[in-house]
Amino acid sequence: MKKIILLSLLLIGIGNATEYQIVHLKKGGSLNVREVPVVTSRTTVGRIPAYATGIKIQRCKYNRDGNKWCYISYPMGGSHIEGWVNRRFLSPVKSSSHSKRHIQNFLQNFYMADEENFLDKLQVFYKFPMQQYLWKKNVSFLQLRSKKVRFYKKWGKRNYHMTYMKILKRRSNYIDVKTTVRWKMKGRDDFQEGKDVQKVRLIPTKNSFKVLALKNLSHYVKPKPVEVEEKNETKEVKELKDEILLPALVEKTPVKGKIQYYIQVASFFKPINSRYLRNITKNGFHYVIQKVKPTEKTTIQRVLIGPFETPQKAKASLGTVRATISKNAYLKTLAL
Repeated sequence: MKKIILLSLLLIGIGNATEYQIVHLKKGGSLNVREVPVVTSRTTVGRIPAYATGIKIQRCKYNRDGNKWCYISYPMGGSHIEGWVNRRFLSPVKSSSHSKRHIQNFLQNFYMADEENFLDKLQVFYKFPMQQYLWKKNVSFLQLRSKKVRFYKKWGKRNYHMTYMKILKRRSNYIDVKTTVRWKMKGRDDFQEGKDVQKVRLIPTKNSFKVLALKNLSHYVKPKPVEVEEKNETKEVKELKDEILLPALVEKTPVKGKIQYYIQVASFFKPINSRYLRNITKNGFHYVIQKVKPTEKTTIQRVLIGPFETPQKAKASLGTVRATISKNAYLKTLAL
């Protein structure tokens, strides 16, 4: 009973407008936010990054161990996270609200918000009409909203992480920042991942920023993994009469009844990525595509480099092919 009374007397109401930031954490670390002021694995409800600013304290109290804990609210992406954190990790914001740390905090939340369907919050992050959004100028709220709707429908799951930030220019009415953002997106029948290097123009507000312009400096999409069939030379010998489709890159048409020598580099069960084929020609080789139908519903497309006039010439090129195109490449003979 005495402990309950003591905890009640130690309850402290803060209720001021002071904003706080995270301290005593390593760069890249995060602070656990808990449902109750008790350190166990079951009480964690989320994490706040070490660069976080704009944290609001609603109230504080001492727990049974004598440690001071505070119930906080922190805007993260398009929403908020609330819960208890140890008071020793919080410090009142002393730097300018337009400092590098505040810019980083805003941009991380700006990109993170795009993981959600935050159409009702676009005006929180953007200044309309925008000077530029990627390649368009004077973009209105309705134009951006329409673009986001189509994008969210195509890619239902999205993940963004800003890995680099550099302030390019500071003026009294705007700040230019260069960022690198790694992203992953997944739709119903497709997925993509890659990174964008962007230039963002920020307009300072009282305690935050708004994006006035956004321009892609570079856009990179990571090639999808190639599905490669396991090597089975015995099976290959039995399938010498499979159909061969020759693209225009092959200079000579194979003559039926003649032995042809190839290097097999991959087998595909889905449409072949054009980048994979361009890499072959970029390294100075010709290729053919061999179609095999092991069942009525299954089609395998084998990518073969060649033809070579002799097995010796094919073997001489095998090392280069393994080094530049596919480390699992091997020699293959076809009787047409």
